[in-house]
Amino acid sequence: MNTSKKSFKISLALLLFVFLFVPPAYSEDLKKIVVMPFEVFSNQDKTVIRESFYKNLQAELQKEKSIQIIAADDFLQREGQIDENTALDHGKAKGADFIVTGTLTQFGKSMNIDCKIFDVEKQSSLPAVSTHGRGMASTTALAEQLKVEILDRIGIVQKIARIEIQGNRKINASAITTKLKSRKGGIFSEADIAADIKTIFKMGYFLDVTAETDATPEGKVITFFVQEKGLVSEIVINGNKAVSKDDIQEVLTIKTRQSLNREQIKADIEKIKALYDSKGYYNAEIKDRVEQDGETDFRVVLEIRENDRLYIRSIAFEGNEAFPAKELKKLMSTSEKGFFSFITDSGLLKRDQLKQDIGKINAYYFNNGFINAQIGEPETTADQKGIHVKIKIQEGKRFKVDNVAISGDVLEKPREALLQSLKVKKGDNYNREAIIRDLDLLTQACNDEGYANAEINPKINTRENEQLVDVDFQIAKGEPVYISNINISGNSITRDKVIRRQLDVVEGDLYSSSKLRSSYANLSRLRYFEEVDFQTEKGTDKNKMDINVRVKEKSTGMFMVGAGYSASDKLVMMAQITQQNFLGYGQVLSLKASLGSETSNYDLSFTEPWLFDLPLWCKADIWKYEKEYDYYTIDTQGAGLTLGYPLIERIVGYLGYKYYIDDIREVSPIATDYVKAQEGETSSSAVTLSLIRDTTNDYIFPSKGTKATVSVTHAGGPLEGDANYTQYGASLFAYFPLPLDVVFAAKGRIGYIQDHEGVEIPVSNRYVLGGINSLRGFRYVGPTNGGTSDVIGGTNMMVFNVELVLPFIKESGMKLVAFYDAGNSWDNKYDMGDLRQSVGAGIRWYSPIGPLRLEYGHVLDRGELNDDSKGRWEFTIGMPM
Repeated sequence: MNTSKKSFKISLALLLFVFLFVPPAYSEDLKKIVVMPFEVFSNQDKTVIRESFYKNLQAELQKEKSIQIIAADDFLQREGQIDENTALDHGKAKGADFIVTGTLTQFGKSMNIDCKIFDVEKQSSLPAVSTHGRGMASTTALAEQLKVEILDRIGIVQKIARIEIQGNRKINASAITTKLKSRKGGIFSEADIAADIKTIFKMGYFLDVTAETDATPEGKVITFFVQEKGLVSEIVINGNKAVSKDDIQEVLTIKTRQSLNREQIKADIEKIKALYDSKGYYNAEIKDRVEQDGETDFRVVLEIRENDRLYIRSIAFEGNEAFPAKELKKLMSTSEKGFFSFITDSGLLKRDQLKQDIGKINAYYFNNGFINAQIGEPETTADQKGIHVKIKIQEGKRFKVDNVAISGDVLEKPREALLQSLKVKKGDNYNREAIIRDLDLLTQACNDEGYANAEINPKINTRENEQLVDVDFQIAKGEPVYISNINISGNSITRDKVIRRQLDVVEGDLYSSSKLRSSYANLSRLRYFEEVDFQTEKGTDKNKMDINVRVKEKSTGMFMVGAGYSASDKLVMMAQITQQNFLGYGQVLSLKASLGSETSNYDLSFTEPWLFDLPLWCKADIWKYEKEYDYYTIDTQGAGLTLGYPLIERIVGYLGYKYYIDDIREVSPIATDYVKAQEGETSSSAVTLSLIRDTTNDYIFPSKGTKATVSVTHAGGPLEGDANYTQYGASLFAYFPLPLDVVFAAKGRIGYIQDHEGVEIPVSNRYVLGGINSLRGFRYVGPTNGGTSDVIGGTNMMVFNVELVLPFIKESGMKLVAFYDAGNSWDNKYDMGDLRQSVGAGIRWYSPIGPLRLEYGHVLDRGELNDDSKGRWEFTIGMPM
């Protein structure tokens, strides 16, 4: 026992001696190199450049296993160049074989390196090495180049002087060399050459590849000899009927005048097969044949046998007890073959679509209490009748919600109010989608109180035996976050202040996701931008956040000269110049003119939405309007000024003044006394007060929200003028989004005008309905001129419009509309039993020259006097829809 212990101690001592005092056997083969710091000539920080390059060069040389680097850190603090004797003495003292030193010179962005290599044993210098680059970032690359030159000089490695390609006829040499590991100026390696030969083969263009090397004074020359494959002279496609040659050629990667590549042909056959699968030809067969064409070229022939088109004949479910197959099929986009399948392509098996359908079924089960439901991969089989799809379902137990709670941090909004707003309710089937919606709702509640980094964790406790689920929304609101900076980009024309004044948040405010959404809606409503994007990023502190608003501007100017059609004016010539963002200040400058057979209209207006940089809307306009009626002509000229100011959220108050003169002339002898009494000029001086509440999401094409208006206009009295009346009006427009981007709109307007002191109401102010903005299909609707067809209008008015707006060409913003109109005007009464009615359809388009409407109204209750047709076409431009 003692002898064993003694032997063990001797063995251990010998091992320690070997490790500590006997150098490794391979160390004698290592070349020891001292890398001295280079002298630096530069206007920049020389110490930084010197140390950086010194470390980079050492790091590159240390990658070579056959050398050992000896540091010379003590010389980093010395200035100037290290002379040859000092370098050799230091190398000899360190037992080095070679010394590397030199200079680094920087001129502007250009950087030159001159390197000297000394043989310590021979006390002589080797041929110098130079390299150059641009910029400080190039020092690493320069160190890598210098490493190759140094190792080549001292005989550790051989440098590649150049690489040559021989035998290539069609394939450019550069296309080959860019894929090689071997590089000109790099280190010669037999292993790299072997890998390069394989790489060239994998390109698929060559029958044979070999390599030879030659030694030259400059280094190794590598020559790759390649034998190219023949070229494809022609691609022939036979047997295709259901799929066009153009469609097939579009998926092909093989091309004529390219090298023959059989692997590429195989891949293309799979692409053609997938193309046929998408058309329902799942049994299509594609075979290829390569024929010699001349001495070196080939003809590729693709023979296609399409076979019969297969449709889905049946979709079956296995294991579904809670929901019948009919209900589950309604969730799927994939369907069985129907009567119109030859037109609609319904009944075709599209595997990606089927995969999405499985996800829909899975979600349907999860949202109806089946939290453990499993939907298997669909099984497809085919026979002569078609394709049969089977979907296996493991429903599991159905769970209901028991306790719903909110825990964690407390918000300003009462917890009871939060619970009431949740979609998840006690007694309901467990619904994963409702949980997700409630997470969003609670997150938004936190965000709106400034907690931008709030986290809501839904803790779900499943009680398997009772088939109940408890849901606890745990709130971790974090610290309040304030908006630090609002950065705006992309606005080359629109001024920053025009964008900022649409934002419901300012720098320094608490973060609010609701206000950011409303800010986005405000900017989108301007119609100055093609794109509006809001991004948030962390600010300088954890409780600060920056808002980045990026916009892409679009043209807001419009110049239009054209022709249109109106029921009353027939052919109408129109011209319009409008700039909706004048000089980038958000102002609107517009000049419009139209001339028809019975009507002419000229209007010049200027709108400033923020007068004096306050939310004070201001519009000034002047106009001239002339219209010929059957028994008289009216010519109106006037000017107006309107101010608007937001009172409370979404409600704006307007105060306007207008002064105009009506000139009634060319009165027929058979006109009524009412019209004859107003012949000549009548001046009106009127003030209008109105309130508008607008929650719509778009000015031109609203899809949701309401717009309500009430107004009162008074003319005469203290305002002077010939006219003396008070006019009352109200309207309500409501928009409801439906599936498939369809919008349902319901509109109603009512009006009443009252005279004062026995002064007759001017003809131009009485209510005359008909046309594209009231009762489409009618020319004029209202009380007539003493039993004639000449409508003079009423004192009371009511109009209802119901519309269904459908997308037509989404890319161009074109829509279809179907409508029903009802309304009338009366003298001193309202009569719901006396409503004129029409139905019709049309096209609406937000064109490059502005919003256009072309609509046809068909009259349902044609009258005897003032309706001379069953319907009318109407056209207008530049009007809200």
